[in-house]
Amino acid sequence: MLTLRGTPFLYNGEEIGMTDYMLTDISQVKDTMGSWYYHAIVTEMGVHPEEAMVRTAEMTRDKNRTPMQWSNSPNAGFSPAGVNPWLPVNPNFEDGINVRDQERNPDSLLNYYKHLLRVRKASPALQLGEYTPLHVTAEDYFAFLRTSDLQQALVVLNFSDKRLELDFSKTKELKAKKLHTLFSSSVRSPAEISLQRLSIAPFEAYIAEVSSK
Repeated sequence: MLTLRGTPFLYNGEEIGMTDYMLTDISQVKDTMGSWYYHAIVTEMGVHPEEAMVRTAEMTRDKNRTPMQWSNSPNAGFSPAGVNPWLPVNPNFEDGINVRDQERNPDSLLNYYKHLLRVRKASPALQLGEYTPLHVTAEDYFAFLRTSDLQQALVVLNFSDKRLELDFSKTKELKAKKLHTLFSSSVRSPAEISLQRLSIAPFEAYIAEVSSK
């Protein structure tokens, strides 16, 4: 999302890896559509309340509207202890899915987002560049160029659990060019950067500036 064209939007909590929280009691449901759905299938369709709650939890928007998880403290730091928030807090805030813990961890998802956002902000190609797909028949990875008047960038996103050895030397837009790493989600050394044999780690997101020098 942060490497493609357009304006990226981050949903509340996405940057720390917050997940949907499936509610277990109809009294917890605040979404009016969810409440109506529950009572309709119980009274009109004869669905057992337990099954109706499972279905409601899956369809209601409340599951992704739970309070922001700020810290590993009561109510995830969203509200003081003893105060019940509008929706219940996902208990996984105790497992590191909160802002404070991730701010202290350089390898956290929060700091990953911060790093990548800084790269995007400093890269004209990622902000405004045209999009050119590469290796379009590939099934394990997504590769493309972003090209602006000021910069060209190669983006390779490995969606597999395998290390890939990719050859971009025959790509006309990259012939006689060199790569300079802008971002990588993996640990790599400059010696690894080669258009003819670009090594991409499992699930790696790799961004390089393309230049003639």
